[in-house]
Amino acid sequence: MFTSRLITQPRSVSKLFILVLGYILLAACASQQQPPRDVSEVSSADTVLIFGPSTSDASEEGIKITYAQASMGFDSGCNPNQTFSDELNDCAKLPEEVKTLAIDHCASFGLKALFVGNSTNWLQQTVSNFTCK
Repeated sequence: MFTSRLITQPRSVSKLFILVLGYILLAACASQQQPPRDVSEVSSADTVLIFGPSTSDASEEGIKITYAQASMGFDSGCNPNQTFSDELNDCAKLPEEVKTLAIDHCASFGLKALFVGNSTNWLQQTVSNFTCK
């Protein structure tokens, strides 16, 4: 009985270690939020929509816009392996149609559209998040 306890203990310690490591990595990724920036300052160079954007979570606080896009390369100085640079999302680009949709949505409340960041959904479409201030 004592030997079986010694055999199972290393497994539970390693499971606990992996669990703690997973939480640390998750917290580190979640804390890398970029500050919002004015939609008009986000570049639209070399981006084209494959099909029209759709909106979700539209309210006075903001809007999410989902779309499929084709973009040609990255600006010099941007890390192509990450969507955001350290300087206020400088690498992120938005198609003109998406920018116009966000600006018009926030303008309907008398507010200014701010770009928060991009993510992807399970279909690998781009999901752009905007807040209205």
